[in-house]
Amino acid sequence: MPIQNLDDTAKQILSAATKRFLHYGYGKTTMSEIAGDCNMSTGNVYRYFPSKLDLAETFVRVLREEQMDKLRAVARSGASPQERLRALLKLKFKLSYERYHNRPKAQEMALAILKERPQFAVEWEDAENEIIAEVLTAGAEAGVFEHRDQLRLARIIQDVIYRFTSPDVILEGEYEMLASELDEVIDLVMDAFSCRNARHGDDHTTAL
Repeated sequence: MPIQNLDDTAKQILSAATKRFLHYGYGKTTMSEIAGDCNMSTGNVYRYFPSKLDLAETFVRVLREEQMDKLRAVARSGASPQERLRALLKLKFKLSYERYHNRPKAQEMALAILKERPQFAVEWEDAENEIIAEVLTAGAEAGVFEHRDQLRLARIIQDVIYRFTSPDVILEGEYEMLASELDEVIDLVMDAFSCRNARHGDDHTTAL
């Protein structure tokens, strides 16, 4: 079900399912338990969501839209492109940390979706990729980032900072330590592109 089409009943079911997924775990939650929490028949739950996996995916889709809105707000702020890029990557980490730290049940649900519907992860990554590329494009137009395939460059940046969005790392990692490491990684990325531009004689010697 498209998240724009969620009516009050669907939202009630989704809310009940989310509480069970995050407390008891995706694997131990049944559709009949969700129906009981909503004081409705299991058949009615299935009428709105054909499977438990559909429920979990809808929850994550709602979460994704909320987080994309937050990332876009940073990407379109009045700060410089460099400041926006740094703030964007740090917010991406912060949101991932809040989603997974000390929350093994959230990780379990994410893994279930990735296993059964891997395309969803690609969609999430693509959505973030477009936002990062938007900042890179603004930076290129301002003469501070490289003029190149910004979507590809955004993908490279995502790959570089993957450690800081990985559930396995975040589950038990300490926020301040990881945040400090991320700052250093961002610095290294900026320095690496700047040095490469200088070696290649590019006009824009300040990149990333």
